[in-house]
Parts: sequence; C-alpha cells; structure tokens
Amino acid sequence: MKIGLPKEIKNNENRVGLTPEAVKQLTKNKHQVFVQKGAGIGSGFTDSEYVKAGAKIVPTAQQAWNNQMIVKVKEPLDSEYRFFKPGMLLFTYLHLADNLPLTKALLSKKVTGVAYETMRKDGALPLLAPMSRVAGRRAAIIAADFMGSHHGGAGLLPGGVDDNDPKKVGTEKGLFLVIGGGVAGYNAATTAMGLGTNVVILERNPQRIQQLKKDSKLNALSKVFKNKITVDVSSEANINKWISRADALISTVLIPGAKAPKVVKAAMVKKMKKGSVIIDVAIDQGGSVETITRTTTHDKPTYITYGVSHYAVANMPGATSRTATVALVNATTPYAVELANGGIKKASKNITIYEGINTYNGKLTSKPVSEALKLAFAEAKKILI
Repeated sequence: MKIGLPKEIKNNENRVGLTPEAVKQLTKNKHQVFVQKGAGIGSGFTDSEYVKAGAKIVPTAQQAWNNQMIVKVKEPLDSEYRFFKPGMLLFTYLHLADNLPLTKALLSKKVTGVAYETMRKDGALPLLAPMSRVAGRRAAIIAADFMGSHHGGAGLLPGGVDDNDPKKVGTEKGLFLVIGGGVAGYNAATTAMGLGTNVVILERNPQRIQQLKKDSKLNALSKVFKNKITVDVSSEANINKWISRADALISTVLIPGAKAPKVVKAAMVKKMKKGSVIIDVAIDQGGSVETITRTTTHDKPTYITYGVSHYAVANMPGATSRTATVALVNATTPYAVELANGGIKKASKNITIYEGINTYNGKLTSKPVSEALKLAFAEAKKILI
C-alpha cells in the first residue's frame, strides 16, 4: 500500500504521525511511505532518517496526501479537505463530535476515517492513553506556570516553601482540583503532588475512587512532599464545595467519541479566586467547562473570564513533541501495519480497529458522533462488505 505522511499544520503542532522506526516497520511489510519534506523536524526526526528507514521524501503536502492511506496526528484542518478522495484511509485523531465541517467533508468525499480516540482494547483506549498521560502531566505544569503573577495569576508557587524547621511556619501551599480520575486526571494529580501542592480528585466511578484512595504512588508522594490528597465523588455539590478553594482546576472529563459534558458551570467559575487557572483537557471534544467558549492556541493559550485564566489548547501535547510523538507512534504502529497489510475490510476484523471506524463510504459509523451532530448513523459491520 502507498502511505502518506504529511506535515502537521495546526498551530504549533510539532508532532508527526510516524517515526523513522515506524516507517521501517511499514517498509519491511512491503509498503511504500511518502514523507512530506520536513514533516518530522519538529519532533527531531530528519528527512535523511526517514530515507534511511526506507521512505521517499516528497516536497509538497499534495504529494504526501495523494496516497491510499494517510497517517497523521491531528484532525485535518479545512485547508486540507481538498486532498480528500474516495476510498482514502485516514488514520489519525479525528474528534468529530465537535466538528461538523470535518465530518461532512469526510462523508462527502467517502473517506474512511479511523480515529485513534475511539479505538478500544479490553475496555481501555490504547491510542488515547499515551496522549492523556502527556496532557495530564503538562496540565499540572501549565497550571503552575499560569499561577505566576507574570501571567496575571495570584503569584503562588504550588508547593510553597518549607525550610523543614518545625518551629517556623512555611508558606502556604496551593490546591489543585482535578475533575476525573482516569489516565489524564491521575497523571495531572501525581505531577501536581510532585510540585508539592495539595490535590483533590473528584471521580464518578466508585471502583476507581477506591483505587485512587489506595494508590501507592499518590500516598507516597503525599508522604514525601507533606501535602494532602483527597479523593471524593464527582458531583455538583462537591465541585461547588472545592472550586472556591482551588488555585487551579484541571478538568479531564471525557466520553470517548462523544461531546464532553459541561460539568463545570459558569456559576461555579464565578466562585473561583481571582488569578486562579482552569485547564480543560477535554477541549478536543468540546470542553467540559461552561466558560470555555473557544479553543485557544499555543501562541495565545489563555483568556480571562471572571478573573480566571482559561487554558483551552487543543493540541497540548504538541509542545513536548519528541516525547509525545514517540509515545503515540509506539502505540499506533502495530495498527498502522495491520491496516496497511489488510486494508480496512480485513483489518476491521480486529475489534480494536473496528471501534475506531468513524466514517466509511459516505456513512457515519460512530454512534456518539451521530448523536452529538444529529446525523444519521450506519453500523459499520453492515456496510463493510
């Protein structure tokens, strides 16, 4: 199969869909890979490394897109819709539930869209998890930075300063409120605790709540950094209880493939301290905070509402592009090889790949997306013939 690797064009998106090692795996399987010139530079991969792995470098996006299968990181932007063609297999993050124009473009051009974020394996999300880890950790670091007075924050160091003299009173610690105890939320919490701050995690799943309460890493960090970890039920009452005390709110609420629910209301945000920070990790799926009214970029990452900085960058992991690319491509490569080897019909026999099919032959095959966008749904197995 002929596979194209275009350069990402989203604002400050420096990740790339395939590493040279991934290209090597594809070429070993007798596939041809066409890499747009400079596609990997932002992640530290040179054109010569791709050539050594067996790829051919092409000078334009058009030439990279003009292939049977396209591997990317982020969803195509409107300037890329012109490259779509019937039968094209697009393997990338799509996040269609909050993107009607892209959905319509994929359907009208009969593109087969396989989305990383809806692929499931044993109840987990193997291609979403790596970026959830990166985004969660970055969220805590970004929140700590934007608490600084140079960003209009309250001027707090999350962990304060403790000189370990019991006779002296140290400076105050911050409080991070993390909504959602999944992969992103857990990584945000552990990173925040490593910064020395107190952390509250609100989670809906009773079993997950018990896991978090007993988690050895969270408890060890609390002991080492002398900070408090509180795990409680995610409810409107508990969000209201903690939000007015929080110096940073990190919301990681996500329903795979669906539009994120607005769990943090505007009235709650009004109660937050002036100079506090909100990071919405679910912005790719529309955001889970009511006052997140627009997506921001790495160039202009925040805006202020009710005296609170709102951070809503949709490609947060793109800033740590080398780490994020390697983590993502390590997870995607086996599926990319399987898709290239068998094509969508044969590869869809793998239930994980089947769950990733969002569009096929002009039909919308993701029920959560169809419900979010109010478009007709077609069951993939009934049309994959």
